[in-house]
Amino acid sequence: MPICINQKGDVFEELLNITEEEVEQIRLDYPITHALVVAKNKNGFLLLFNGWKNNWEVVGGLLEPGESLRECAIREMLEETNQSPEKIDFKGLMKFTLRSGKIEYGGLFSADIGAEKPFQVNEEANKIIFWDGIEDIGYIDEIDKELLKYY
Repeated sequence: MPICINQKGDVFEELLNITEEEVEQIRLDYPITHALVVAKNKNGFLLLFNGWKNNWEVVGGLLEPGESLRECAIREMLEETNQSPEKIDFKGLMKFTLRSGKIEYGGLFSADIGAEKPFQVNEEANKIIFWDGIEDIGYIDEIDKELLKYY
């Protein structure tokens, strides 16, 4: 039974509870394509507003050639939000079935952010927020909202 389905029809199937070291050894039928980060500071969860998708989401993006999941997670945090984690922990491998039928895996991390750095608008993020989990900020992708539970 899936964990969550978003309004586009993408399915968060499962979270494989493995270590970061086991990622290199596990045999999967589908590729590991990306890393996502559930980050938080004293004010709440770090979300970015994706202008292309017109919704709030967690930080993350595609792996670059030769890059580890951890390197991808840290790079994407910096590129998309200009934030750097004080601490970052691997939570497991997420399995997704996209509405196109494509199946893929991604690494999930949680991160703690100390001092907030100034945000700069970029290709992927129009703004960021440290969300308290209560305030109505608009549409947050259902899968991304579910991922906050894995912090």
